[in-house]
Amino acid sequence: MAEKIQSIARAFSILESFRDYPDGASVTQLSKDTDLHKSTVHRILGTLLDLGYIEKDKDNKYLISYKLYDLGNIKLKNTNFIEISHGYMKELSEEVNEVVHLVIKDDIYTVYVDKVEANNSITMASHVGTRNHLIYTSVGKAMLAPLSDDEIKDIWDRTPKVKKTEKTILNFDDFMQNIQEVRNTNIARDAEENEDGIYCIGTALYDSTGNVAGAISITGPTFRMTDKLGTELYEKLLKTSYNISRDLGYVQK
Repeated sequence: MAEKIQSIARAFSILESFRDYPDGASVTQLSKDTDLHKSTVHRILGTLLDLGYIEKDKDNKYLISYKLYDLGNIKLKNTNFIEISHGYMKELSEEVNEVVHLVIKDDIYTVYVDKVEANNSITMASHVGTRNHLIYTSVGKAMLAPLSDDEIKDIWDRTPKVKKTEKTILNFDDFMQNIQEVRNTNIARDAEENEDGIYCIGTALYDSTGNVAGAISITGPTFRMTDKLGTELYEKLLKTSYNISRDLGYVQK
């Protein structure tokens, strides 16, 4: 029994390593990341491949399949979180004519669980199922702000630092200045920190227990968003957040 449990733990350790390899990983890379012998990794990958949880490309790299997403989606389908949010998101998108995202927090990541397109949207690197590090996004900052400074520092320390654009914040003190702004205004900003030419504002959503349930954002090209930024846009985002949180059972104190 103990050996079987160890095998399960090793398999999930390998699966979790794919977070850092969206374009595929080799046995050597996975072995290094999990501290497992190559033969062990190869054997487990063979089983996961047979079960359909991973795939293999023409370059012999292993990639995670959609099977795990399908399983995770069962949890999403069994909650009315998306259903409650979607109508308000659609209304907000129509009012501001920009893309609106709905995300949840998963450890150091955001996971995009719904998206409403705008009539004038441009191509951007987001779709349902996309994972992003919290510290690089407006929605991530919005969900981090209610946490303690120590909890935020822990997430910061565990997040790979990548200069995604010239405006990416890679200094913790500068980042915490952003977080303080979110705490003061309930609005988080991603001013081309995650993707060149893209500007986002986000705010947190709360459930009946008073905990953060997720976050929503308005996203668009910088040249349009900066023209619209101001009290009215912020008020529309906060009003939408209030309506969704209220319908999730949150009672504002």
